[in-house]
Amino acid sequence: MDRAEAELREVVDRLRQEVTGLRRAMRTRAVIEQAKGLLVERLGVSPQEAFDWLSDHSQQSNRKVAELAAELLGQAAPGPPTGPQPVGPQPVEPQSTGHRPPADPPAGPPPAGSPLPADPPPAGPSARPPAPAPARRRQLDATGATRYHLAAAALAAATDERQLARAVGEVAVAPLGASAVVLAVTEPDGALRLVAGHGLTSRRAGQWRRIPPATTVPMARALREPGPVWAGPGDDPVIPGASVCALALRAGDRAIGVLGIGWPEHFRSGPDTERYLRAVAQLCADELARCAAGRPADVAGPGERWSRTVLDSLTAPALLLTPLRAADGRVVDFGVAHANPATVDLAGRTAAELAGGRLTELYPGLITSGALAGLLRAHSRGEPYEQELDPLVEVVDGTPHASSLTLRAMPLPNGLLLTWRSYDAQRRAERQLAQAWEFARLGTWHWHAGDTALACSAGFADAVLGRPGGTPLKASEIEEAVLEGDRPALRQAARRLLDRCGKAELDLRIRRPDGGLRELRVAAESNGGGAAPVTEVHGVAQDVTAQRAAERDSAADRTELAERRRRSVAEHRVIRALQHVLLAAPRAPAVPGLEYAARYLPAEQETKVGGDWYDLFALPDGSALVVVGDVSGHGLPAAAGMGQLRYALRGLACTGAAPGALLALLNRMMLQQRFDYVATAVCGRLDPAARTFTWARAGHPPPLLLAGDGSARFDAAPTGLLLGAVPEAEYGATTLELPPGATLLLYTDGLVERPDRHPGSGAARLREAASEYPGTSLDGCLDHILRRLEAPNPRDDSCLLGVRLTTG
Repeated sequence: MDRAEAELREVVDRLRQEVTGLRRAMRTRAVIEQAKGLLVERLGVSPQEAFDWLSDHSQQSNRKVAELAAELLGQAAPGPPTGPQPVGPQPVEPQSTGHRPPADPPAGPPPAGSPLPADPPPAGPSARPPAPAPARRRQLDATGATRYHLAAAALAAATDERQLARAVGEVAVAPLGASAVVLAVTEPDGALRLVAGHGLTSRRAGQWRRIPPATTVPMARALREPGPVWAGPGDDPVIPGASVCALALRAGDRAIGVLGIGWPEHFRSGPDTERYLRAVAQLCADELARCAAGRPADVAGPGERWSRTVLDSLTAPALLLTPLRAADGRVVDFGVAHANPATVDLAGRTAAELAGGRLTELYPGLITSGALAGLLRAHSRGEPYEQELDPLVEVVDGTPHASSLTLRAMPLPNGLLLTWRSYDAQRRAERQLAQAWEFARLGTWHWHAGDTALACSAGFADAVLGRPGGTPLKASEIEEAVLEGDRPALRQAARRLLDRCGKAELDLRIRRPDGGLRELRVAAESNGGGAAPVTEVHGVAQDVTAQRAAERDSAADRTELAERRRRSVAEHRVIRALQHVLLAAPRAPAVPGLEYAARYLPAEQETKVGGDWYDLFALPDGSALVVVGDVSGHGLPAAAGMGQLRYALRGLACTGAAPGALLALLNRMMLQQRFDYVATAVCGRLDPAARTFTWARAGHPPPLLLAGDGSARFDAAPTGLLLGAVPEAEYGATTLELPPGATLLLYTDGLVERPDRHPGSGAARLREAASEYPGTSLDGCLDHILRRLEAPNPRDDSCLLGVRLTTG
C-alpha cells in the first residue's frame, strides 16, 4: 500500500505540473494563433508555414515566439483606441508598413530575417478603408501594442482575482518598472474592498481591506475623477511605492472596481503610457467581471466582511473551503476560497499560491489518508472534524515533503474552516535531544510553579534513574536517589534557585534501582528577578560517569608516570655516579713513552644511558693493556655489567695472557656465571719499546691507525664473536707496526652509528675527520673528531680513546 500511495503522489504531482504548464501556454496561444491568421491572410500560406515563419524569426532574433507574434499584431493592429469606447479591444484595420505586396502571392513565408509582411491593399466591397488619422493617434504605439497583446493573453488565462492581479503585475506593468498591483471591487455602498494584490504585504492588505467611499486616497478618488489618478510618495497608504497610479475599472458606464499600480522609484508618465494603462484597465475590467461571475458562493456567510479580517489576523494557518459538486449534486471536493497570510504548507507554498486551487490537487495525500472522507462527512453532517496525520506525505515539483500534523475542520454555512497544527519542530527537537543523549549523554528537565514533579527529556530519566522516558520525576524520588553525601549541596542549590532567581551548577552521584552508580553534572536556571516570584526552573543534566572514571584513571596514570620518572631520575644519577667512579678509578703507574686521552659522552636521552667503557693500565713487562668495550642494554644493569667486565679483565690481565686469550677467558666467565647481558670489546697489548700493537676483538669495531703524516687506515681485523654469546669461542689476534708519531683511536659504536644513516658510513666519516685534523694535540684531535661526528649521539653513549707513542 505504501508503494501504491507513493506512485499515486508522483502521478498527481506530474499531472499538477502539466496543468500548470498548460495554463502558462494558454496565455500565449491566443497571441500566436492571431499572428498565424494574419500571416495566412496576407501571404496566402498554410497555418503550418506561418508558424514556421514565426519560429525561424524567433531563432534568428533570439526572442520568444509569443513576443514576436505580439509585435506582429502590434504593427498590424496597435491596440484599442482610448476614450469613451466600449471596454475591450475593438477591431481596427491593419495599418500599412509602407511595403507593397508582390504581384502574385508568395508560395511560402518570407525567409528568416526579412521584414514583417506588409498589409495587402483593400479588395472587394467588404474591405474597409484605413482608419482615419485621429483614430490612429489614439491607438497605442508599436511597443505598447506588443505589451498589450501579451497582457491580454495573460489576463484571459486567469481564473480568479489573485491570478488576475498576478498577471497584471508580472506581465502587463512589470515592463514599465512597476512592482506592486492592488485590485479592489466596489460594494453597494460605494466602498472598495481589496480582493487581490501582487507585491503587497499581508499587513498592508489587512489594514486596508475595505476603503470607505469618502476617503481621499487615490483608489477612492479614481471612482470620482475621470482618467488616472497619480500620487507621490506618502500620498497613498494602500498602494506601496514612490509613484502610484489608480484607474477605475468600468463595465459600460458602471464602475466595478479600481486597479492600483505602484513603482518603487519616481515614475514619469506620458501620453503613450497613459493610453497603455487605460487599455490594461479595460482588459482588467472585462476579466474581473468574468472572474466575479464564476466565483463560488462565499463560505463565510453574512459576516464575510469581518470574518476574513479575523482569519488574516491569526498567526496559525487557516483555509476557507467551498464545496465542489459533481454533476449529480454530490460534494466531491473542496476549493480554497481564501487562505490567510500565515498559511505556509509543508511544501513551502504560500497563501497566494494555494488560493483558488482544488484541495485534492493541492494535497492528494488527504485522499489516501482518509482525511478527505472525514472533511466530506463533516460538511454533510455539520459537525467538527479532527484527525492526526503522522505523517502526511506530498510530492510537489518532484520533491517529497512530509509533515506530522493535527487537522481540524469546523463547518460553516456554505463550506468549512480548515486549520492545522504542525508538530515538525517538536518532533525535530525530540530527535535532536535523543541524538544528544546518545552522543553526549545530555538531557533536559524543567519545573513549573505548582507542579509536583520535574519533566525530563526522553532517555534521560530511563538511563539515569531507571524510569520510562517522559515520566515525571518527583523531587522526593530524586533526593532519595542522590547519595547522602551530595544531598546538602542539592538542597542548597534548590533554595538558591527558588529564593533568589539565579543559576546553579553542581555534581551529583545517583544510585540507580539496579545498584549502579551514575555521576551527573547539573546546570539549572530560574526565571524572575527582584520581587518577581519564581515561576519556572529549567536546566540541563549530563551523565559524566564515564568521563569521571576516565579522569580518575588519568590521575592514577599521571601519578604512576610521575613515580616512574622520579625513579628514572634517581637511577640516572646512580648510573652517572657509577660511571664516573669506574672510569675515573685509580690506574697503574704511567707507561713510559705513551700518551693517551679519552672522551666519554653520555646519550642525550637520559633513559638511554648505556654500558660503554674504556681502560688503560701498565703491565709488569712495561707494556700497556688498552681496552674499549660496550655492554648491551641501558640503564643501571648495563652500568653494573660494565663495572663487572672492567675489573674482571684487569684481574685476568695479571696472568700475562695474550689479548685473544684474555677475551676467551672473559667469555667463559660470563657464560659460567650466567650474566644476563652480552658485550663487545677490543683488547690490545701496546709495546712502546717494540712499537707494536697486538690486538683482538669480540664483535667490536676495529681501531683506526692515524699516521704522523695525517693518513688514516683500518687494517684487517681478526675474527671474534661478541662476549657471552657461545661457549668455547675463539678470538684471533693481529699485530700492527706503529710508525713514529702514530696514534691509535679506539671507540664504541655510539660514535659512528646513527639510525638515520647508512651502517657503513660512520667508519668512513671517522677516518675523514681524523685525517683532516691539522694540529698535533691529542686532546684537540679527539675534540675535533667529536665535533665532526656530531657527538653526542641522542640514543647511545659514545666512547673515544686515543693512544700515541711519544718516543722515536
